[in-house]
Amino acid sequence: MKLQQLLCELDLKKVKLLRHNISREDVAKNYHRGPQYFQLYQSLQHPNRFGDCEYILSFLGNEGTNGVYLGCYKILGCVPYQQVSNLIPDDLSINGGIPADEVFYHLEKTDFLADLENRLVIDWGKSTRGWCQNGTTEKEVLYIRPTTSNLTFTSYDQIILSFDELRTIILNPKDHLEWENRLSAVAGVYLIVDTQTGKQYVGSASGEDGGIWGRWSSYAKTKHGGNKRLIELLEQEPTAYQRFRYSILEVFPIKRDKHDILRYEQLYKKKLCSIQFGLNDN
Repeated sequence: MKLQQLLCELDLKKVKLLRHNISREDVAKNYHRGPQYFQLYQSLQHPNRFGDCEYILSFLGNEGTNGVYLGCYKILGCVPYQQVSNLIPDDLSINGGIPADEVFYHLEKTDFLADLENRLVIDWGKSTRGWCQNGTTEKEVLYIRPTTSNLTFTSYDQIILSFDELRTIILNPKDHLEWENRLSAVAGVYLIVDTQTGKQYVGSASGEDGGIWGRWSSYAKTKHGGNKRLIELLEQEPTAYQRFRYSILEVFPIKRDKHDILRYEQLYKKKLCSIQFGLNDN
């Protein structure tokens, strides 16, 4: 099925398709700060970026060449960025800063295909560098996620998640509010196991990390979370992350002193020998 079959109500010649890649630092920061930041981020563009089009359809690239539908926005016009600079929060993330000739597009979120937001997944194609494309550019629909999730939070000690389950929870927070609320409310020590080799990685998350939710979000986005030996493993075996299983060893109040949490992390590393025989490097 082609994406264009779902867009029959729109004049495709007046539509732009955007794919924001979550691997970009500014995209990730603004996306996770919430819809307001993300909309402001995509409103700042080079002059004539959208030409005379009337709508933009936004997608989030979170793996390979896929794109997860985020919503449809109507373009109400544009003005020089300086005229609305007071609307831009100081912590809006823009790689390299905002160019002097940037313009601000007034975008209005519509309800077009609203029931498919965060559910419709398309294949953007080989040219992922072409993040802004015409609406007539054919895109294949890969799948549509179910409206309900079978991933029910029960308790911290019951959590055992595959990478795909973790990614589904993290990248679809609207459908997993209890997960976000529970995991962002606690700090803790967690375990990642390579189910093929049995090697283990022990890590920790503090309030500074956004709790366990914040720390695990980095694994959903990067697959390695910035950990040295996980990076090395994925360089050797790029698909090894598909074998990872995530669980929680111990939880702490979110305001627990970070140094106390690190001491428990080291204790579990000793108990599980994850430095000598696992995936921890220190």
